[in-house]
Amino acid sequence: MYDFFAISTSGGSKDPAQRLEKRFINYLISFPFARQQRDQADGKPRTEEERRRELLQVEQINYDERARLKRARENFINRVSRELHEEVYHRVLKALEDPQYVRERLVPMPKMLPELLDTLSTKAASMAIVEQLVSNMPWFHDSVLRVVNNPPFSTKRKDTQIKLESLRVAMSFVGVENLRLLTPAFVMQNWLPPSTEPFTLFRRKVWDHSLATAVVAHEIAQHKGLRDPGIAYTIGMFHELGKIALTKLYLKVFDEVQREWSIKTVNDKAQDKHNAIVQLTADEQFLRDLMLEQDKRASHIVVEGWQLKRVPLSPHLVSFTQASNLEDYSDYALALAQANAYSEYRMLKDVDMVTAEEAKHLLNKYKLPAELLSQLLNLNLKRPKIVVPE
Repeated sequence: MYDFFAISTSGGSKDPAQRLEKRFINYLISFPFARQQRDQADGKPRTEEERRRELLQVEQINYDERARLKRARENFINRVSRELHEEVYHRVLKALEDPQYVRERLVPMPKMLPELLDTLSTKAASMAIVEQLVSNMPWFHDSVLRVVNNPPFSTKRKDTQIKLESLRVAMSFVGVENLRLLTPAFVMQNWLPPSTEPFTLFRRKVWDHSLATAVVAHEIAQHKGLRDPGIAYTIGMFHELGKIALTKLYLKVFDEVQREWSIKTVNDKAQDKHNAIVQLTADEQFLRDLMLEQDKRASHIVVEGWQLKRVPLSPHLVSFTQASNLEDYSDYALALAQANAYSEYRMLKDVDMVTAEEAKHLLNKYKLPAELLSQLLNLNLKRPKIVVPE
């Protein structure tokens, strides 16, 4: 439908691993959409009932004037949608040409966050310094207090009825080692858009994927003996920022263009086009193709400007977005790529959207050894490996 994209996930692919990775993008946007696209790509045969239903539709089109008019109306709306989305597409590309806009408006870096991440990376991190750095981060306060006042931390206190309200006491109870893993999660939750209507499940699924990838990347880094598994964990948590930026940008630009065109058609007295425009909603296929084409570019823009002194997140995230094969990845970026593939597989498996053969191709593509896969099989992907004090 949208032939202005350089790449589309429509149709199948000769590479089973690539086909599965594309299917995962569909799933992040909408499960019914992903299932529909999978069936179309796989050439799933129609049932006899579907054939009869389609025959009935053909008969109605031939003999029922109302059905003919309805089809004509749908074709007109689709044409208007394509015209509107072509304008959206060009405005999105123009916005991506302004890195400052992307970093300040779509995925803004909290002012003291680089220093906070650097501070937490040191063994001698001071709670007093951490408290000072987060003084203007209310979301950090709320997140720490929510964690410490709920299981498993709350169950370790003698009086489980007492709620901690002091940030410094809460952080001391959690501990620096745990804060190193929890802080990237808090940051990621702060970056998630509060609403992604009409893609209602995107926020939850991109969070689940980010957390799962972070947990797996941490495990892979430990398995490989990398110096700081915390780096692998953090870049795993942040690796989907491109999709978040694009979703925010698309929804914003779509609303702008729809509003402008709606006003223009009223002024031009183009009633039919006006009625079509106001019926349009943000489109799954457009967002899917936008992610496929611009995801890594957007991720690169977001992280390129980060100024961290002790924690080299940017080089490894940039390596992840720019590498064309496994040999191009840095050591941490390779751990991230493997973790990303594995978490995609696990999430698709949970909804019966991947076959064993497809999974084999994907995991082989990223050279995940059987020993490591066995280790990952029992890993809890829904929470970081924090150590609760006794």
